[in-house]
Order: sequence, then C-alpha cells, then structure tokens
Amino acid sequence: MSPENNLPDVADAQAIVVGIDGSDASLNALDFAVSEAKATGRSIRLVGAYTIPSVAAATIDVSYVPIDDSAVRAAVTESLKSAAEKVKSAGVSVEAVIEIGDAAGVLVDESAQASLAVVGSRGRGGFAGRLLGTVSSALPAHSHCPTIVVPVGWSKDQERAPKQTSSFPLADSAGTHFQFDEESETIEGPNFEGRVVVGVDAMGKESPALWKAAELAEERGTPLTVMGVITTSIVGPEWLPSTEELKKFVERGTEKLEAACKSVREKHPNLEVGWMLLDGQPSEALVRASDTADILVVGTRGRGGFAGLLLGSTSQSVLPYSHCPTMVVSVKRD
Repeated sequence: MSPENNLPDVADAQAIVVGIDGSDASLNALDFAVSEAKATGRSIRLVGAYTIPSVAAATIDVSYVPIDDSAVRAAVTESLKSAAEKVKSAGVSVEAVIEIGDAAGVLVDESAQASLAVVGSRGRGGFAGRLLGTVSSALPAHSHCPTIVVPVGWSKDQERAPKQTSSFPLADSAGTHFQFDEESETIEGPNFEGRVVVGVDAMGKESPALWKAAELAEERGTPLTVMGVITTSIVGPEWLPSTEELKKFVERGTEKLEAACKSVREKHPNLEVGWMLLDGQPSEALVRASDTADILVVGTRGRGGFAGLLLGSTSQSVLPYSHCPTMVVSVKRD
C-alpha cells in the first residue's frame, strides 16, 4: 500500500483507466482509450469489478451458506485477459486489476491514480456485468480525474452529419453573419467535424473544463471550439427579453468567450481555437454538437442563472444522449 494515500501501488499513476465487463460498450470504450493512449504516450489500466450477493438468514435456524465466487471471478478474469491482449497488440503498455465491490466505487478509487478514466455508456447488466450499468453516470460525478464516456454505438470511422437543432447561432469567432427564416423552429446544426468542442458557463476562462479541453485538443492535434449558450426564452414568448436586453446578453457572452479563447491561445500558442455563441437550451445545443464533434467536453456543474452560458445539470442531461465520446471534468463548488 502507498503510505501517502493508502491506495494500492500501480505501475503507472498517470495511466488511462478503463472499465471492462466484456460488453460491447466496454470494448468500444477500450478502442477509444487505446487511441488516446497512443496519442499521449500513456499506458492503460484495465479494471474489472464484481459483487457477491449476500445471504440473509430469515431466522436463527437458517445456516449461512458460503457463496463460491470462482465462476464469476473467472469470467471477469477472462474478459480482462482478452482486453489486455488487444491493448498489447496495439503496442500500448497495460496492467489489469480485479476488485470485489461496486463497480462505480471501485473505478472512483482507481481514478485517484490516473490521468483519465474511460467507460462505455452501457454495460451488460446481470450478476457478472455490474460494471457499466450505472457507472457512466456515477463515475463522472465523483471521479478524481476527468472521465470520458463513450457511446455504445460510437466508431471513429462512422460517417456523421449535422442534425436539425432548435439552438440558433448568434455569433462566432469568424465573424459569421447568421441569418435565419423567422418562422423556422429548427435549423441544421453547426458542423464540428475534426474538432474538440467544450461547453463553458459563466466561469468562462476560469472553467476547468476549458483547460482540460485545450490540453486534450493539443495532444490530439485537433482544433478547439469553445461553445457558450444563452437562453432567451424560459417559459414562452411572453418571457422574451427586449432587443436591448438580448444585445447585452450577447455582448456578455461574446466577451467571455473571446477572453477564454485569448487565454487558451496564450498558453497553447500552436492550438487553433475558435468560439461560438448560441441561443437555445444548453443540453440540446451540446447534444447536437456531439453529432459531429470528435470529442465533447463539459463540466460537472454550471453556475446557471438567466444569463448563464450553461446550466447546472447540463452534464447529466447530455451524457445519455451524446453521440460522440464525452469528457466530464470536475468543477469544485465554491
């Protein structure tokens, strides 16, 4: 055990942790993790976890029957061996860990000695397949490192195109003059193909999600788009702000996005950075961005408010519907 933090010693404290349960979702997550490991020069730590059901005695006359977990452990071991061979064949260093316990808790503990945690969006379920069932929502909220959730149907080679969206672009770093049919309720969403997209809230350049996204984009050699969303309609048309109020909201959002991009460029001068401000519901705008983005990055919470750029529960609203790998970065509460 490590005396500093009472955690088990690991081969690489900056490894990419991957939850494995043998499901297609976990193997899909592994494919993504391998590509990230090769891009960043990191190793992979495979984690398998399972629980043993307890036998509760109804009366003092019922004897305790010990449960043989050998079959379950053997199944988990086989899944890890198969996954390890796949990682080795890609030329990436790998280690594997099997733990008895709730999968989410095990992965949270493992994330304390990792640079990134990667899981699939859905697990196999059942007695031996607890790993990914609820982990994709529980792990991002409590992980000690950024977490990437990979959709079950994702493939890096799949063809993707923008879909219709109710979030309308207001301004961007290219100075685009956006014009729309006033009677149209939806438009074709922006195309973020080949880019990392990060959603920022009122924290702007202070957002941890922004800086993790910048690091990720630079490691991948991928342009970064910083997205902000304002919501000008809360209940219905009667809540629409005046033209002057809307202008102020757009100016504030633009200023924050400009400042965020400027800060990123100063720290990452070789990174291509741009921004886009939209009017709509934050979760819908981000899900539509995931239709074409290489990776989407969000924080665990927002600051909310009418003029906020993203709302507090956005990350949990986006994860179940995102169509690309989505990184969730912890934002500590004040």
